[in-house]
Amino acid sequence: MNAQPKPDLAAARIVPLGSAQTRPTAKGSTITPSQRVAVIIALLGESAAKPIVEKLDDAALTKVAAALQDISFIARDEMVGIIVDFLTHLRKSNGAMRGGREKAREVLSGLLDAERLAAVMGEESTGASSETAPEASTESPWVRLAKKEPKQIAHYLDGLTPNIIALILRRLDVSIASEVLGHMNGDKLDATMGFMVEGHTHDPGIDLVLARMIEMEFLNAEQVGFEENNEHLSEIGELLSLIPAEKRDSLVRFLESKHEDKLKLIQQSMFTMEGLPTILPITAVPVAFREMDEETTVKLLVSLRGNYAEVSEFLLGNISARLADKLRDELTDAKDLTPAQAEAVQRDFLSSLMSLKRRGVIELVKPEEE
Repeated sequence: MNAQPKPDLAAARIVPLGSAQTRPTAKGSTITPSQRVAVIIALLGESAAKPIVEKLDDAALTKVAAALQDISFIARDEMVGIIVDFLTHLRKSNGAMRGGREKAREVLSGLLDAERLAAVMGEESTGASSETAPEASTESPWVRLAKKEPKQIAHYLDGLTPNIIALILRRLDVSIASEVLGHMNGDKLDATMGFMVEGHTHDPGIDLVLARMIEMEFLNAEQVGFEENNEHLSEIGELLSLIPAEKRDSLVRFLESKHEDKLKLIQQSMFTMEGLPTILPITAVPVAFREMDEETTVKLLVSLRGNYAEVSEFLLGNISARLADKLRDELTDAKDLTPAQAEAVQRDFLSSLMSLKRRGVIELVKPEEE
């Protein structure tokens, strides 16, 4: 008999480790088989895991203990994937496991608060929150999920791993699943599709676990704040308006490639010289001119020569005829500005318009969405 002492699994802990993880053995996962076993044993607890531990030899136990120590962090969705795999293999092998209601309560009580534990165990919740809790739905979680907006479903699925996403999408109608995929982040689509094309036997037990997870994390969760708050995008649009054109164009190209869905909202809040005839009401032009002295006004009109001639005519055409004629006369003798000077004058004018808008003196018209 091997005299080597068995490692103390109860004392093993998940601790940070700087070394790289071992070679991944499953598609899309860096968790090794030994680490998967270690996670299951750790989740079961000492007494429940004892029948499993007793069947392992010292060499296997050494690997399991070392694997548990090598784990730096496992995300929630990765844990769900490990549990789903464990249930799948358990059903295929007709295995047995010690459990029961009290054991379930013992395991979960250290992980969940009282309210969530009661919900998971199907018990009546105590406390004031139960009085205001919404009436439980009689529909199944899958039916409720299908009624959600595809964009909301995609937002939730983006936080899961591709294998779990694939399992959930299989349960949705094709028309709904296709819309959900259209809203999901592209970095997970390939891996998700890879799991979806693989053949898997329908397992009611796994579906039950997924349904409960979806119900608790998504369907019954507070949806307040789920809708995107885009108010900050208008500030980004104003910010882009006040930086040099070359840098602004570069940033717009970046937003177009990485945040195309938000670019249109940002552009609607951008103040650009070429866009003034569209966003600046004609009644606001005299107000804006009154904020500038005559020298600044002439410099602004000089800066608009050439590329912005239409903008210049728009501004001059919406002030008094006498003032417009006077400014045109002064323009004939005014010297051209350097590109840097012209851009600086235009930025100052746009900044003045923004200040008038924030003070409520003028209103700007947002471009109509295409």
